[in-house]
Amino acid sequence: MQVSIDGELKAFIEKWSTHGSQMYASHVLMHDCFVVIAADETKQMASGCSIDSFTGLFKTFGARCGVSFFDRFSIAYKQAEEVSICTLDAFKSKIKQGEINASTIVYNNLIGTKDDLSSAWELPLEQSWQKRYL
Repeated sequence: MQVSIDGELKAFIEKWSTHGSQMYASHVLMHDCFVVIAADETKQMASGCSIDSFTGLFKTFGARCGVSFFDRFSIAYKQAEEVSICTLDAFKSKIKQGEINASTIVYNNLIGTKDDLSSAWELPLEQSWQKRYL
């Protein structure tokens, strides 16, 4: 499925525009479960319509794959170099059981810049917004 999504995203981004102007954007698939899309808004600002078109694309991907790309109650974390995703309730339970601790790497999907991707996306739980569950 990754190859299909990758190819479809590439084709979409090549044609992605806002108010008739081409968006300067790219994407990358990471850890076999994250799709990172970056747009250079210093050249062209994204509009509601251009963002809505991406939302529609990911709803289509989700229906095809049987997953929701918009589930804000799922938390991704890394254990033994593998990324796992679980519900918020399961995440809290894993903390109580000691499977997840303060040094477990979690993903901050609220980042907004390319710099944040390298400096603030993968964090120990104790440095993340999810630390409130410790």
